[in-house]
Amino acid sequence: MNLQQKHKAILSGCIAISVLFHALALGVFQRYSLWFSTLHPQNPDTWVHQLDKKECDEILQTAFAPQVVASPQTPPLIQEPELQPEPLKAHPTPINEPDFCLSLFQQPFPAQELAGRGPIPTFATPVQPLNLLEHLPKELIVAPPQKWTPPTLFPVEQPFEQHTLQAAIPTETSKAPLPLITYSDQVPLTLTDTAVQTQAPQPIHPIPLPQLPTLEDLETSSYSDTFDTDLIFLKQENGRYVFALTLIPRSDLDLPSIPQQFTFLIDRSNSIQQDRLNATKSALLKALTELTPEDTFNIIVFDNKIEKLALDPLPCNAETLSAAEDFLQTIQLGSFFAAADLYKPLFLTVPRRAASDVIHTAILLTDSESLGKKPSARALLHDWTTYNAGKVCLYALGINGDPHIATLETATLFNKGKLFSAPTPRGLKRKLVKLIKTIHSPIAKNLVYKAISRSPKSNIQLFPKATQTPHLYLDQPYVILGETDTLDDFILFVQGRIKNRWINIKKSISFVNAKKGGRPLKKEWALQLALELYEHYVADENQQHLVDAKALLEPYDFQVALQ
Repeated sequence: MNLQQKHKAILSGCIAISVLFHALALGVFQRYSLWFSTLHPQNPDTWVHQLDKKECDEILQTAFAPQVVASPQTPPLIQEPELQPEPLKAHPTPINEPDFCLSLFQQPFPAQELAGRGPIPTFATPVQPLNLLEHLPKELIVAPPQKWTPPTLFPVEQPFEQHTLQAAIPTETSKAPLPLITYSDQVPLTLTDTAVQTQAPQPIHPIPLPQLPTLEDLETSSYSDTFDTDLIFLKQENGRYVFALTLIPRSDLDLPSIPQQFTFLIDRSNSIQQDRLNATKSALLKALTELTPEDTFNIIVFDNKIEKLALDPLPCNAETLSAAEDFLQTIQLGSFFAAADLYKPLFLTVPRRAASDVIHTAILLTDSESLGKKPSARALLHDWTTYNAGKVCLYALGINGDPHIATLETATLFNKGKLFSAPTPRGLKRKLVKLIKTIHSPIAKNLVYKAISRSPKSNIQLFPKATQTPHLYLDQPYVILGETDTLDDFILFVQGRIKNRWINIKKSISFVNAKKGGRPLKKEWALQLALELYEHYVADENQQHLVDAKALLEPYDFQVALQ
């Protein structure tokens, strides 16, 4: 450490000691400042102490001394004239208190100065009670609140008195005039003492009831009188009744035909055989001539491959029929290993968006050989049926003795269609032409029906369900199956869609003149119950459904659709 650093250390220490000493001194003076005062209580003879004691004695003597009576030299007291005001009605009479004196204090002076000035003057309040209302400004006096009554439309004007406000004796304020009553139509009504002329009540006009739309407005037509009915019934072992109700259109029924889009699917797999394939092509050429000019058609040929006549459906005319004939001449039987797949060609028949004024119909010509495999049968009965959702009506043409024709028939019934079978390949042309003539003139599509019994105890169920109901065709009877608890009358409602409107059919059904059914009705009812069991099986694959279906169909020599 050099000399310069040593001096800095000494200087820093001195500064720190000085700061500490001054801080201690300030603390002592702040806490014990009275020690340095010149007032010593131990010495009561000092003049400062005597002055303080004298001042305190004079203040106490003046405050607690008795009242001084004014001497003759004292000027008389200033008294205000006596007033006898009438007390307010809204307030109780004030209580007179005893007289009191109000002393005025002044700053103390030495005894010599007080003796030279004489006695201190005093003032006394008047003996009568002081009425403060006399000395208040008039604009500050508020009248007691009046009881408010709601105004009426036709009040009787009451007289009122005018009162003026007096300072000495306040009185009740007069009632303010009632305000004008103004309504929303901006017509003021003044309340006067004249008689009010009331107007005669306006006549009440009846509220116009909403006008119900007509059938024409709803684009609906009633055809209840253009259909006849035929009813047969049969009692079952469980006590319920099964019936078949047939709607028969009259010959004078005049309804426009709905155009159709036909898709013919030809199975050319090796199991078909050449003779049957030739008979199928000949039958198809004949069936095309039965189509109307409004209809369209297309041809799909398939085995494990698919060929189409055209990308889009073709109209029915001479040119397109010639093109169809040339296309059919090119069709050859498939190879020995070429198996048919029904799902893929049927998938092409389903439109993405079904038109409301067109019926899509698919006619399948096959030997149903590929339906012997459970995956193929389930793909047709469940997968394609679910995808189709009733957009395409599926009809099929086969030959008696085909191995899996029952499965093919079940697929058509699931999709609003029907199976036609011929005894031999030569009979295919006749059956196909009959099929075309049967569905030649559709007059209503997407039919729904409902039965309402006249008895609350009866429960009626109708079959088939909405997704399986076939369309209504001209000159073709329409059969509805049902089951009921009792033979009470009921009302049948049927509704369907035609080109540009809906048709409604309402029929009152009675069992009085109904005929008793026999074995054909039992057979149809057993088939309907079996269809429901098949539908459950393809959904959950429970084998018990197939056992129950087989028990229903065996008494009527039905071939079981699924094994």
